[in-house]
Amino acid sequence: MGVVYFLVGVLTATAIAFLFSKRSTREIQRALTNESSVTKSNTRDSFVQLFEILDFLETGVVVADNNTNHKFRNKAAIAMTGIRYVDILIDQAVDEMIRQVEHEGTGSRILEAVAGTTRFLQIRGHNLNNECILVTVEDITAKSRIETVQTDFVANLSHELKTPIGAVAALADSLVGETETEVVWRLAERIVSESHRMARIVDALLDLSRIEFSGTEDWTQVDLAPVLVEVVSTNQHAAKRQGIGLSLTGASQLNVLGDRSQLVSGFSNLVDNAIKYSEPGGIVSVSSSIVGEEVVVAITDYGIGISKQHQDRIFERFYRVDKARSRATGGTGLGLSIVRHIVLEHGGTIEVVSEEGVGSTFTIRLPQVLPELTNVLPSKTGALI
Repeated sequence: MGVVYFLVGVLTATAIAFLFSKRSTREIQRALTNESSVTKSNTRDSFVQLFEILDFLETGVVVADNNTNHKFRNKAAIAMTGIRYVDILIDQAVDEMIRQVEHEGTGSRILEAVAGTTRFLQIRGHNLNNECILVTVEDITAKSRIETVQTDFVANLSHELKTPIGAVAALADSLVGETETEVVWRLAERIVSESHRMARIVDALLDLSRIEFSGTEDWTQVDLAPVLVEVVSTNQHAAKRQGIGLSLTGASQLNVLGDRSQLVSGFSNLVDNAIKYSEPGGIVSVSSSIVGEEVVVAITDYGIGISKQHQDRIFERFYRVDKARSRATGGTGLGLSIVRHIVLEHGGTIEVVSEEGVGSTFTIRLPQVLPELTNVLPSKTGALI
């Protein structure tokens, strides 16, 4: 932003300050008329180039003349001006900045504009040679989001790793000087277990951060039918080990647009949770269907269920309904948060219907896309086959 602000300042001081001097527009035109044709051409070309540069900037630039209150806006600033609620907020913030700079000579603030989605705008103002006031408007929403994610990542990481690190330190301290073989083995197993827990937390946090920062450039059409087959097959061993029946039913050609690896990860997290929180002899079912223009996938278990007081918070990072059971099953408290991010990133929704002691059903809805026509080739007669 510093380089952009400096560039804008230089351009404005050399061009716009000249135009918005104490002379009126007619006086400027008269002055240009009296100049030689070569000088007029060079001057006009210079102004055109300077204004083109300002229009090329993604940062909104507003210049107000101290004498006439006339305002110049580059294309980015014009795009921010209109009748929408957020545009009105920006206009008001720019006017307030101009008034502040008139009295203080400079100013800076961050505008949080909430209109459907939240946008953060950095607004800066500066008085240029007492001739005009320069105000820049920069959309820093993406930057703020990245900073928030980074801050949350560090805070969550330090908080969640504190417990296993403390446990490893305590176990290692107990191990020092211990001579009884059975005790040594037991302490060593606990250290290994806590180390694996730390590794799972770090891996889950990294997965979550990758999902939050990933783009859609590499998305392709994905058929969820084989994705669900893969997810169920992968989790069959864990289900059998706990005495849980795992079944899959549903339609084929469940086409969506997205990242296949993320979708596999999301559905696998849900199935894994359903198995972990089911009692031996229980059943976990995965079903899929097409409803209207949506692909609907439901994962149902008949396990311990989730009480209503927890249902609104289960998608928060590190939120655990049963901390003791989560720790015993190796849960990190990030699985459902990862699932939610994946679903939202793919333009879908996720909802849970659960009753304590009865079971839970997690339903994901994703926008359906038409299958790609890969076999549309011209025949010898010119018809399509």
